[in-house]
Amino acid sequence: MASSPQMCLSLYHLLLLTISPLRSHSFFFPSQPSSPCGPGRSWAVRLDAGSVTAGRSLERLAHSVAEEVGLENHGQIGQLEGHYLLCQGAEDSADVDSALDRNPHVLWHSQEHILRRSKRSVTFNDPKYPSQWHLHNDVKQGMDINVSGVWERNITGVGITVVVVDDGLQHTLADIQPNYSPEGSYDLNSNDPDPMPHPDSHSDNHHGTRCAGEIAAVSNNRFCTVGVAYGAKVAGIRVLDGPLTDSMEAVAFNKHYQVNDVYSCSWGPDDDGRTVDGPHPLGKAALQHGVIAGRRGFGSIFVVASGNGGQYEDNCNYDGYANSIYTVTIGAVDENGKRPFYAEECASMLAVTFSSGSRQLRSIVTSDWSLQSGTGCTDGHTGTSAAAPLAAGMVALMLQVRPCLSWRDVQHIITYTATQHDADAQADWGINGAGFHHSHKYGFGLLNAWRLVNAAKVWESVPFLVSYQSPVLKTNEGIPEYPKTLTHTWNVSLSELRQSGMQTLEHVSVTVTVVHPRRASVEIRLVCPSGMSSLIGARRPLDVDTTGFTDWTFSTVRCWGERAEGQYKRVICVIGVDPVSFAILNQFSVNTFPYAMGGQYLDRSFALPCPPGIDVPPEIVSPFTSSSLKSLLLLGCFALFWSLYYTLEVTLTHWDWRGCSTTGRDRGFQAGSTGLEDIHNILWFSNPRAALSHDPLHQTHLQLRVVLLLDFILHLAAHPIRWTLVCHG
Repeated sequence: MASSPQMCLSLYHLLLLTISPLRSHSFFFPSQPSSPCGPGRSWAVRLDAGSVTAGRSLERLAHSVAEEVGLENHGQIGQLEGHYLLCQGAEDSADVDSALDRNPHVLWHSQEHILRRSKRSVTFNDPKYPSQWHLHNDVKQGMDINVSGVWERNITGVGITVVVVDDGLQHTLADIQPNYSPEGSYDLNSNDPDPMPHPDSHSDNHHGTRCAGEIAAVSNNRFCTVGVAYGAKVAGIRVLDGPLTDSMEAVAFNKHYQVNDVYSCSWGPDDDGRTVDGPHPLGKAALQHGVIAGRRGFGSIFVVASGNGGQYEDNCNYDGYANSIYTVTIGAVDENGKRPFYAEECASMLAVTFSSGSRQLRSIVTSDWSLQSGTGCTDGHTGTSAAAPLAAGMVALMLQVRPCLSWRDVQHIITYTATQHDADAQADWGINGAGFHHSHKYGFGLLNAWRLVNAAKVWESVPFLVSYQSPVLKTNEGIPEYPKTLTHTWNVSLSELRQSGMQTLEHVSVTVTVVHPRRASVEIRLVCPSGMSSLIGARRPLDVDTTGFTDWTFSTVRCWGERAEGQYKRVICVIGVDPVSFAILNQFSVNTFPYAMGGQYLDRSFALPCPPGIDVPPEIVSPFTSSSLKSLLLLGCFALFWSLYYTLEVTLTHWDWRGCSTTGRDRGFQAGSTGLEDIHNILWFSNPRAALSHDPLHQTHLQLRVVLLLDFILHLAAHPIRWTLVCHG
């Protein structure tokens, strides 16, 4: 017990030795000053490392500088060597900035202020935005277009113009007007630049305005909804509110094609299960010209709806717009990701996106016209008409990040990024030789805005389009009844493809002529070399046409990415009736490209530079309408007659002057003449018109001419048509 005090003293000394370094460091360099340090009371400074002498650290220098200017050192700022945070103590220091300016050890200083920063989340005050389930589905996760992340990166379609080819566009609507592009708009029905829809007896000319709202409805304007590409411009071409001809359709497809980037077309032939129709020669030529010359040579993007004839077992391969190689064919799924009752299917469908379903399911919420019974907003937009504009808006987002995407680049990116979503056996998914999944019902799958945009950022443009066309095969064979089939094969060798530079497939098309008393019974399939089968000519029970097919072209994308060489089969049969003899003209062409992009490029954050576009001559647009031209014509006729009258008057005046001047010369200036007569004579020589104004007889003639001129003007106003014809003649 005697040693206990000594042991306690030793432990006390050990404790002092253990904590003394911490106490001494804390005493000299307090690590956590008690004074408040916030915006307005703190300065960030950068010290000169060259000022540090031997045995002295930057930390000591920071404390020294802080004491000199009346501040406290709160330590180094993060990992930035030489940068320190100095704060005011309990008492405010006077003129800190001047003191820091004078200090030789301070290279830079800045007083701290509050910085405004916002989280990269997207919020809108548009009242119907929470109901736009196709943009953000909080009820069924994954059943939306996945666009929120794209918006958060400030990709909203800025710099891109989407034109809605339809029945008009109410551009005065609050959701449309700020994004409206008059430069890309036109009214082909009335032949004037304003595509405003006209009220009709059925109050249904709202279709184009609804589609435009889906694409580019303005955000955060406290009105209705938000568009997929709410930063893009939207234009309108009014062409469906009246008789439509082949030439009008051709004009619509190429109208302002250096202003408009994407053409959204939610229309087509009748979806009645019996119609076979599509673009006629001029329309086909315009589509081809658009993808070649539109958008400075990168090609106009034509987005079309697959059709609403599903309840009639219609098929979009009988729609020439939907099976064209120049269009992006879009089908529809409901909010459950299932094919709705109205949606058509076909082998040429590229992808699907969201729209309405049965009555129990939600429809698309979008802008609406405010004319007649419209309110400017609707939650009842339906059909594949609502699906195509969503796809057009997503294409606008793609073009913002990479404006040089060609029309074929867009198709390729869709094939790579669309997602297989319905694993049901009835979905008819098939895997082709290149590993692509494709369904007659869903195309390559569901469009995903996030995947589309990220793939577009790094996409390298595919080479130019090449094609191979087989010789025309003419035969006169009977078509057997199912299960027997009539099969024609065609071998494509590698040497034949090498001449055209072909390697892999894109579209495969087959043109046939079939004579049959009931077209609904004919079924046609195409089998590619890999064995991938496409039902290109589906049976339609309601198609009772007795003429068959005349040079009709079917197409498929189910062989996309496969090698082009090998044996192709066209299999045809009759189901449900007796076999009938027929004549058939068969040809098919194969369009390919020699490049493919791997999936490892998805979700990359950089974008490749774009090459310059082709300088296309600007479109010649007349600024005059037919009514303004008529007015100018009448004005021109009036100016012509006025000039003729004025010429006649000057001529008559000149004749009068010559006669009077001759008399004056004969008479001369008499000595006894009055001064007034002399002035009158001088006026004849210097200004005959002024002299004539003093002549009572000439004044009478002038009054008579004015009366005749007024009579002529009144006659012209009373008979404008007659004078217009005279001017034309």
